[in-house]
Amino acid sequence: MRPGRISGGLGQLTLIVALILASPAWAKHTDKKYTDTIILKNGDQITGNVKSLAQGQLSFDTDAMGTVSIEWTKVAEILSSRPMVLVTTGGKRHFGEIERPPEEDQVRIKTTKAVETLSVSDVVHITPIGQSFWSRIQGSLSAGFNFTESSDVAQFSLSGEALYRARRHQLGISFTNIITGQQSGTTEQLDSALTYRHYLKDRWFGTGALSFQRNQELGIDARGLIAAGIGRQVIQSSHGGLALSTGLDLNVEDTTSGQDTSGEMFGTLSYSLWKYEGNQRNLVIKLTAFPSLTEWGRFRWQFNTRWNQELFHNFNFGLTFYGSGDNEPPTGATASSDYGVITSLGWSFGP
Repeated sequence: MRPGRISGGLGQLTLIVALILASPAWAKHTDKKYTDTIILKNGDQITGNVKSLAQGQLSFDTDAMGTVSIEWTKVAEILSSRPMVLVTTGGKRHFGEIERPPEEDQVRIKTTKAVETLSVSDVVHITPIGQSFWSRIQGSLSAGFNFTESSDVAQFSLSGEALYRARRHQLGISFTNIITGQQSGTTEQLDSALTYRHYLKDRWFGTGALSFQRNQELGIDARGLIAAGIGRQVIQSSHGGLALSTGLDLNVEDTTSGQDTSGEMFGTLSYSLWKYEGNQRNLVIKLTAFPSLTEWGRFRWQFNTRWNQELFHNFNFGLTFYGSGDNEPPTGATASSDYGVITSLGWSFGP
């Protein structure tokens, strides 16, 4: 693989990310048949379209009020003649139509094999089957700028992500670009990835990723990585989740001293927590370790934690702490680790 090919892949993937993130704003939704009904615990009944249930919020499309977000804990019953995918806290996936339950605080789903009754509190995800492609995409865009006069350091960041969920898999695309300017010069950090997850039984899932990175502080002009592995959703609830995954990856690096190819293991911990008190609060922590299999003794790591506070509908304030390191950085690196804090304003879209 030539060095130019990796750098060219970075630009192409960034362009694809931008197009995917922008597309929902132009897409025409065709899911406008109001066939679903929800009954709240206060007795209110609303007719519309279930768009999704995720992170403890039911996204519901109505004729009079547009798309509204309802806390799942306030829902007593839900009815739909459309096929749905329901995921429970135990990781079990149900496919079928949602019927009227025998009691309040229950969800009754009719599958091809049986009729099952679940507790509302046990349901953590709902995805309608048959929705248009664009109406299943959710994501966000955010930008930030920080400047410190005493050290004459300015930092600009731009990040975005989009996630598509289907019956047994999900596809995600994301990028983060950080440019830091100071008296000694300008450095850039870019992290973009295309990820795939296929759901198995009992909270297990297969995972794969294709990523492109750039970190001039660590001497990486361009890095291409392809990975595959298996993981498990250890905790899954309407308030958050914890997932662990591991596998193998092929790492191709372009550095100031040339190109290097290595095989690695990876281990990832992903933790998320969300809460609603008028506005949404969201905390996401992700830590990944990369012990090398072909360069014995080399160990890389990446860490990212992000706190989002919703300001008003679909707009939020974000605080991100990021870090990465390599105990055997390539020749030309100015440091063995890189970390920082970013504040940003963002916009979210989708169900």
